[in-house]
This record gives sequence, structure tokens and C-alpha cells, in this order.
Amino acid sequence: MANIRALPSGSWNVQVRIKGRPPQSKTFPSEAEAKTWAVEHEATHKQQKTHTVYTLGLAYRESRLKGKGSYEHALVILRQLADAFPQPIEDITPQLVNDFKLDRLRKVKASTVRTQLAFLSRFFKFAKRELLIPVANPVADIALPPPSKASDKVVSKAELDLLSKLNPTMALIVELAYETAMRRSEIVKLTPAHLHLEDRIADVIDGKNGTRSVPLTHRAVELLQEAARRTRVKCGDAYRLFPVTPHAVSTAVRRARELAGLSPSVRLHQLRHTRITNVAKRGFNNAQIMVVSGHRDTRSVARYSHLNAKDVLHLID
Repeated sequence: MANIRALPSGSWNVQVRIKGRPPQSKTFPSEAEAKTWAVEHEATHKQQKTHTVYTLGLAYRESRLKGKGSYEHALVILRQLADAFPQPIEDITPQLVNDFKLDRLRKVKASTVRTQLAFLSRFFKFAKRELLIPVANPVADIALPPPSKASDKVVSKAELDLLSKLNPTMALIVELAYETAMRRSEIVKLTPAHLHLEDRIADVIDGKNGTRSVPLTHRAVELLQEAARRTRVKCGDAYRLFPVTPHAVSTAVRRARELAGLSPSVRLHQLRHTRITNVAKRGFNNAQIMVVSGHRDTRSVARYSHLNAKDVLHLID
């Protein structure tokens, strides 16, 4: 049961009591945020007699995505799916899923629909395999829209002018992505303990492909020194260098891009692609490229081997 009250400061405090668990309390700037947290906390931690997509998705998110870069964005997708499927999961049929797919394809990109359906399928697999709920996966026989083709866009130095449209924290993160090829989630999880700037190394802990060390350019070292001097945010027992979420970084880049009048192809992930491409152009072999990129499979870096003939002239007699 949730108890929400207004504080003299103008903030809102919410306390949630769940049988068998200690009370949990948190304060938010608005009543709406307090109510949302209460609903999500109760849905995640209560023993559910019947699940909806919303409660099932929250359980999946806490179990599988906690601490990962996709944790925040998964909530956005979950809320979209919950709006479309408010009924108990046992009542969701393949026909309902297919109707949802066709309706969404008229409104958003095929890649977006594919992502939503993939998440819905994961929820049902989680329900059957880990929660032992005997429910069929209504997405199993649905044809997913084709995946979007990976962009080969290389961001130019001129296009990096979008940094002038960002606040100082976001500007640091974006330029770090350009200098290091680190993913947004890897950057925002950095703490001072992960930095070995004298050795020009940064540690990525629990990244997409596990834990690794990232070689730093001289400019990346300067950026991280600047970040270390700025305000840090407490996260558990550590201090993160950047008090933002991965999704917030992408949103900031999109808005800055639009303000600068740049092409929609100038996206945050393309900064990572640009760094890896530039490394490949310098004649690095696949193993060396993988040290920079963090890929584990040579097939993932094969696209960076398809360079223009002019890119290899300096390597041959």
C-alpha cells in the first residue's frame, strides 16, 4: 500500500508497505512522479496472482536489465506496450499482437515495431521459464518487421559543432563517445575508480560485452580530467562522473542536432561508429579494432574493413 504526502518544501514523499518487506520511502519533485514510482515499486516487488504486460515487464526489467544501459529505455517501451495490452497476459492472443503490429507500422518505423515486439516476446519467455507461468508466447508465430540497416554515416568534424548546442555535461559525454568509441551506457557508468589516466586507460565494468579496458586518446584524457573535476553523483557506494541516464544523452543529442539543422543521420551511436572507422582507416587489424570497439566477434567489425581504395594507399608501396 502506498502513502503519498506533500512536504513543506513542495516535494512529494511516497512510502510503500509490502507484506514481508521493509517499508520503502522516496521523495519526488511532483505528485505524478511519486505515484508512478509507487505503482512500479509495488508491481515489481509484490507477489502477483495474475500478471499484466506492465507487471510482467517490470519484473523482467528488474531481473534482467538492472544496472544495464537499456534499463531506463526499457521502461519507455514497457509503458507503450502496457497501453496497448492492459488485459491479463493469458488473454493476449496472436491476433491481438498482429493487430498491434499492423497499427504501429502505420505510425512508426518498422525497426521501432520490431523492438517493441521483441521486448514483448522476452516478457512472455521470462514468464514461462523463470516465473513458471504456463502461458503461451503470442509473439512466437508473428512475422517481425525486418531490422533496420546499420548506418555507415561518419560524423565530420564540422558536424561536431552540435556540441555547442549542448550543456557542458552532455558535451563532455558526446565528445568522449567520439574520442573513445564507448557506448553511452558505458560512459555514464564511469566512476573515478574506473580511470587510470596516467596509463591512458579507462575500465568498462559490466558493459554490453562484459568488462574491458578502453585505450584513451590524449583528448579523451583531458575530457575525463574535466569530468572528474565536475560535480559527481552518488550511486550506491561509488560516485558516477555523469549524473544522467543513457536515454537522456540520446535525447539531448537529437535536440541539439535539430537546433543545428544537421542531418538525422548524425546520431550519438554514429560517433562510436566514426571512431571505429577512423581506427580502421589507420591500418589497424581486426584484433586491434576490437580492443578499441569492445566487440567480441570479428563479424561485428567486418563492416569496417570495407574501406575506400584511397584509405589504404598509405599502407602499400
